[in-house]
Amino acid sequence: MRPKHLVPNGVTLANIAFGFLGMVSAAEGHFERACVLFFCAAVCDLMDGRLARMLNASSKFGMELDSLSDVVSFGIGPGFLIYLSVLHHLGVVGIAISVAYVLCGALRLARFNVGAGPLSDVTFVGVPIPIAAGYILSLVMVRDALPVWGVAAGTGLTALGMVSTIKVPKFRKGSGLPIAMLVVGMALFVLFLARPGAITWHAWNGWNIVMVIANYIVLAKRAQNPAAHPEASQPEAH
Repeated sequence: MRPKHLVPNGVTLANIAFGFLGMVSAAEGHFERACVLFFCAAVCDLMDGRLARMLNASSKFGMELDSLSDVVSFGIGPGFLIYLSVLHHLGVVGIAISVAYVLCGALRLARFNVGAGPLSDVTFVGVPIPIAAGYILSLVMVRDALPVWGVAAGTGLTALGMVSTIKVPKFRKGSGLPIAMLVVGMALFVLFLARPGAITWHAWNGWNIVMVIANYIVLAKRAQNPAAHPEASQPEAH
């Protein structure tokens, strides 16, 4: 491993460390602290790829390490947290839903690693596991404002979203979506983090639905004009 690879890979390892510490906090009953640690893991996940590109230090090793970190911090960790904080009240059903979330996360990562489809530069197929983990953490943060069955349903739908073919926008150059939509979404998420509650949670989720609908509209326009976007006329890998 070259020295320049140490920086992004070190950040990826920090992702795993935060994920493990999040599970320790969950086991000790410190659920809010666990959420903070998992969000720290998410920040590391955002940084490692960007650092690798900035330093021209992308590698197959780094990609595999990143997938392993995602399984820990965004799959097993949030599944463990949501079970201990809420779903344990449902007994075997709660265990089943938590396990389903972890398994769907692993399947989502495996599908992503197998290969990208022709539209992979402009959209995700299935909910990415970091976004899914964010939803699980948000459910933990508003657990007192929701019934247990509501949290269970939200966890189950999040799990299904990862293995579905729902198109989630990427907000990259050429995606056709204004970056302002992403800015609004991030602002609503920050507002939710600052004031977690039913109102801010629904506002954030409502805007996410708007962005997904907008993404489908853009993709439909691409499909109607394949000459301008030749990749849209090819079948997409799932």
